[in-house]
Amino acid sequence: MRLLKNVAWWQWLLAAGVVVGLLGGAYYSNRLSNAVYTSASEVLMTGQSDPNQPDTAYTSNQYVNQRMTTYAQIASSAQVTAPAAQALGVDPATLATQITATVAGDTTVLKLQVTGPNPETARRNAVAVTQSFINAITKLETIPGGASRVVVNVITDPTTPPARSAPGLWLLLIGGFFGGLVLAVIAILVLRWLYPKRFPVQLRREKKRPVGEETSRMQPVTQPDKNTWVP
Repeated sequence: MRLLKNVAWWQWLLAAGVVVGLLGGAYYSNRLSNAVYTSASEVLMTGQSDPNQPDTAYTSNQYVNQRMTTYAQIASSAQVTAPAAQALGVDPATLATQITATVAGDTTVLKLQVTGPNPETARRNAVAVTQSFINAITKLETIPGGASRVVVNVITDPTTPPARSAPGLWLLLIGGFFGGLVLAVIAILVLRWLYPKRFPVQLRREKKRPVGEETSRMQPVTQPDKNTWVP
């Protein structure tokens, strides 16, 4: 305990900065090692009209436009995830959490985004989900004994996300060490500048006494008198 009391406040701050820097480097390394990659594709939803009745084209497109939100919800439903998961050999519930479908503005274009632990897996998942989505919409919109009321066309194939080059753990720890040290030094300087009396920095050095000074304190040795008789 006496040793801890002799540690100055700025030394504690330096130690805390180094520890925080090391923890930050380890955390950042863990985040990079667990990076998530996203592959995206776009599909165009078009209403199927009767060629013999031109007026039905507007009605068909209006029908699709009103159902775009529903189509986005279907993208992560079991009707899409079950066949896609079977083709990929993964769990349907897990695959459903990796799918995001959004409508591109006031259009009939649906953007499908599927994640994965690496670029190749993300693209493979996106290909399976996109194809399963097309099959599900075609099946849902097909009239018994007739054709599908909605045609789904892929206008952007699933992309391959770029790979990320993550630095090694040791490099991030070294960077965190020096980063925390620099921040601690800056904090010390700021505290010294704002509160010079409250946060003094004293570098104590013990002065060594000269050898002559130490020996001068010794009691001199008296020599026996030559005239004194010793029995």
